[in-house]
Amino acid sequence: MTQRTTILREIDHDNECVGCGAHFANPCYQLCPFETGKFGPAVILRAANRRVLDHPAGVGYDIAGAIFAAAVDLAGRDQAQALADESREALADHLVGQWGPKAQAIHSQVVYRHGLFAHPVEIAASLYGAADQVDGNDPDPSDC
Repeated sequence: MTQRTTILREIDHDNECVGCGAHFANPCYQLCPFETGKFGPAVILRAANRRVLDHPAGVGYDIAGAIFAAAVDLAGRDQAQALADESREALADHLVGQWGPKAQAIHSQVVYRHGLFAHPVEIAASLYGAADQVDGNDPDPSDC
C-alpha cells in the first residue's frame, strides 16, 4: 500500500487548498483529495506550481521535475510516475491548445520548451489553466 508523504493539505498563493479550494482558515471539503487520499492531475498541476525550480541545466525552469515531485509528495512513489505522466500530458494538451495547431507537431516537447522560455508567472498560468481544463472549468486567470 502506498503511503502519502504529505499529511497536511497544501495551500496555494491565494491561501486556498490546492485540492478543493477551501480557504486555509476553513477545513477541507469532504471529497477533497487531502481527505480521500485520491489525487488526480488537476491537483498535481496546482501543487507543482510551488515546486517549479530553475532547470538543473541552468536554463529555464524544470516543469516536468516539479510535476513529478508533486506526484511523489502527494500520491507516493508507487503512483507517482503514472500520475506525473498523466499530469504532464494534460499540461501539454493545454499548451498545444494555447499555441495553436502547429504546436501539435512538437506535442511531446511543449512542456520542456515552455520551461525553457516562459517566465514563472506564465508557467503558473499554464499549470492552473491545465488544471482548470482537467476539471472541466473555464481557465480563470485570477487563479494564478
